[in-house]
Amino acid sequence: MANLKSRKSFREIIRIIGINPYVSVPAAVSRSFSIRGNIPVRAKIDGHFFPATLVPVGGGRHRLYLHGGMRKKAKAEVGDRVAVDLTYDPRSRMPPIPKALAKFLKTTEYKKAWNGLTPSRRKEILRYLGFLKSEISLKRNVEKVLCFLRKEGAWFKYKIP
Repeated sequence: MANLKSRKSFREIIRIIGINPYVSVPAAVSRSFSIRGNIPVRAKIDGHFFPATLVPVGGGRHRLYLHGGMRKKAKAEVGDRVAVDLTYDPRSRMPPIPKALAKFLKTTEYKKAWNGLTPSRRKEILRYLGFLKSEISLKRNVEKVLCFLRKEGAWFKYKIP
């Protein structure tokens, strides 16, 4: 069980792997959460708060990846040393399920297939559907997701979304 009252602070240089800026989380901080795998946190970087996830890198250590919006708000770039405060945050990061999809997920066939997807795949699909602007686009893309869940048709050949 995570140490819910744990608030850990450290200072670290922002580094980059490929195109992904990150800060290395000290091993003692990783261990303090008492969780293996991804750790949902509320990160405070140079005074600015963000929902984030610590990603395991092996040996009981984690990284905190910093996307452009986080770095821009904190006015920090690769090579800068930043102050990081982490607090365990158990709130779900899953986007809401659109009503157009939710009605289908009540059926046994689709519910079983949906629950068989990895959480990251479900999140990816829900994010995609959440960005659609028109009802027509949403309906069309929900149908693509349903074909994907049924593992049929041309849509199954492609990764959705």
